[in-house]
Amino acid sequence: MAVELVLLSDIPLSDEVMLETALQVIPDGAAFSYRDGQITQFADVNAAPVLTVFEPMVVHEPLEARRLIKDPPVSFGLWTEMTIPFAGSVAGRPLAEAFARAVRGSVREKL
Repeated sequence: MAVELVLLSDIPLSDEVMLETALQVIPDGAAFSYRDGQITQFADVNAAPVLTVFEPMVVHEPLEARRLIKDPPVSFGLWTEMTIPFAGSVAGRPLAEAFARAVRGSVREKL
């Protein structure tokens, strides 16, 4: 089963930050962008999917957003959905956590 994560932050996760960070976690990997940059998928050296990242969204209803995740932080303005594929790459969670550190955010699992 795929693992659905959310990156919560006040700083948007830009393409540049994603690429720089991904090079540190999966240095021989690749990134593929779809739908004019709305979706970015990261793959390892064997072209196996590692993590899919969707375009950040502004949180308009913080109370409703908190109900959708485990252990929500006190405040956040942006919601970035991420998915670790069914195969469950060992680099998926470390990459998601590295993205969170890069934008001073946190990663939570969706309920």
